[in-house]
Amino acid sequence: MRTMIGECLRQAGIITGEDLQAALVEHKRSGERLGSVLIRMNLASERQIAKALAYQLGFSYADLVEHPPDPTAVRLIPKDVALKRNCIAVAVEKNLLTVAMSDPLLFTLVQDLEFHTGYRIKQVVAARAEIVDAIEAWYADKALARVGPAGVQTVGGPGEAGEGRGGMLAPRTGDVPGLREEDVFEHVGAGPAVTAETAPIVDMVDLVIASALKSRASDIHIEPTEGDVVVRHRLDGLLKEVMDLPKWVHDGLVARVKIMAGLDIAEKRLPQDGRIRTAGEDGQEVDLRVSTLRTIFGEKIVLRVLDHRKGVPPLEELGMAGPALEYIRFFLRHQHGMILVVGPTGSGKTTTLSSALSSIRSERTNIITIEDPVEYQIPGVNQTQINAKINLTFASALRSILRQDPDVVLVGEIRDQETARIAMQAAQTGHLVLSTLHTDDAPSCVTRLTDIGIEPYVTASALVGVVAQRLMRRLCMDCRRPYTPEPETIRAMGIPDGEAATVTFYRADGCDKCNQTGYRGRVGIYEIMPVTDDLRRLIAQRGAEAQLRDAALANGMLSLGEDGLLKVKAGVTTPQELLRVVTEVRVSQAACSSCGAKVSSEFSACPNCGQRVSGGCPHCNRPIRPEWKFCPFCAKSTSLTPKRPSRGLGSRRPVPELPAATNIAEFKNKK
Repeated sequence: MRTMIGECLRQAGIITGEDLQAALVEHKRSGERLGSVLIRMNLASERQIAKALAYQLGFSYADLVEHPPDPTAVRLIPKDVALKRNCIAVAVEKNLLTVAMSDPLLFTLVQDLEFHTGYRIKQVVAARAEIVDAIEAWYADKALARVGPAGVQTVGGPGEAGEGRGGMLAPRTGDVPGLREEDVFEHVGAGPAVTAETAPIVDMVDLVIASALKSRASDIHIEPTEGDVVVRHRLDGLLKEVMDLPKWVHDGLVARVKIMAGLDIAEKRLPQDGRIRTAGEDGQEVDLRVSTLRTIFGEKIVLRVLDHRKGVPPLEELGMAGPALEYIRFFLRHQHGMILVVGPTGSGKTTTLSSALSSIRSERTNIITIEDPVEYQIPGVNQTQINAKINLTFASALRSILRQDPDVVLVGEIRDQETARIAMQAAQTGHLVLSTLHTDDAPSCVTRLTDIGIEPYVTASALVGVVAQRLMRRLCMDCRRPYTPEPETIRAMGIPDGEAATVTFYRADGCDKCNQTGYRGRVGIYEIMPVTDDLRRLIAQRGAEAQLRDAALANGMLSLGEDGLLKVKAGVTTPQELLRVVTEVRVSQAACSSCGAKVSSEFSACPNCGQRVSGGCPHCNRPIRPEWKFCPFCAKSTSLTPKRPSRGLGSRRPVPELPAATNIAEFKNKK
């Protein structure tokens, strides 16, 4: 337990034990804070109380008389806010703004200042009277005139003007219902210890959750360290530190979250999982999946935000190129078979499947899902959530669902042989089955299914198509800046030197709208692998993964790296973001039949000997398939076209002839 403020003063020799007891008696009688009682009884000065509070809470003390504030920092907080909230900015360095406060644990104030200034806030403690005097002295016109416009331009927030940022900050309360900003965590010796039911701890947990919902974070990490507690948000796929709390709040904070999630607060050794249901600012329900894990510094908590307020995005808004979108729609028009979406955790697989289901749902189609958990609520779709405690697993739920006369079944994830076997049987017996796997790319899903225990001939028979995907951060269109990448970056992306000079590349800069990150939102990159007859034969013959990839590329598959490269060239994202998400940008190459040199699939002829290698239309040079008699782009005969399949990175790819029916029910009506 931390040292109480009265005991801090006694140990420092400022008051005696008798003084402390007398002050405690008066504190209980009047209900006044102990610090105020000590000042009124002339037992301690306001500065001594502030120093003791700083020591008690683990913050630094700021002497505003000996060390005056930096006027460039003062400009960042408007005077009315400083007076109302009793705070003043004293120093600014890079992205850190140091603010002196009489109460350093007013977390709504810290959150407000961070949001509106664009800086991380470091709290220090100062005496209330000294803060008021500093405000009156340093907000005077003459004092601020020393800063000048040039100074304002450099300190208004990372990359922003101070005056514009500071003017946006206005006093506000009530962002979190029930949050009392006047509470100071001044627990005296006679008061209770910090527990899960202590009002400030309750308010703090509410603030942590509310701030995550406001910033649209996907995950909240509460991590104890040796000296403090760090709160981080996952924004657009990357973690960002948003709060730095004193170490002593950790136990109460963890206990409060456990109580809200219905977990055992006495169990601190074993991991636990639970769920919290709360409400957002608009009153709509938000679910939080809670996971605890014991670390060397205490229990770590991760809360996954399942925001049901988010609607299912249409397929057209996921970032798929035209041909990729047509392939997806083609897959969904099948009466039966299996469609797999593959990728690592957090790559957007659930969103893609939900968008796919939303695009085919109708009153004539029975769609049933098995999910863990249900992340999107889709009207017209029967959604089921697994529950291991009652033995409702993917496999057992799938057996029951198949007796519900489904047209389309979504299995959240294929995790084991039993689930895979039942899903394959369903796909072969008149049902369209959609599911996910954890693999790196589209061709490797065949190997993964074989490893699980599915025979290759079963996979070849049931599989319709595979979608591999990743998520990249999307550039903020308000602040992106053109630039020239380093030669190493160009080579890593596989772009020929001559072509790189014709492309405008952009880098992330940072502004108010993107919270100084340079990115706003995410966009998907996709690898679509239709299972053609050639691929089916290769899968059934247990072809190697490399053979499957070569065959898929020959049939027009665009790799993850190539799709990402198209988005880099279009200015949607940065080269650095592409190389962060895709470790290797594989650009298809062919061997020149004349000289044997490696030639990019973008080229129509070998740059060494001039031999034509593209296999494109002899009239328009668009890539075509060997079996085509007419070019679908220029409508001319392809009789002069060499019979060698090839593909260009930025070219339009052939789209399969799609059935006219728009959903499964229409297929069934045609029988």
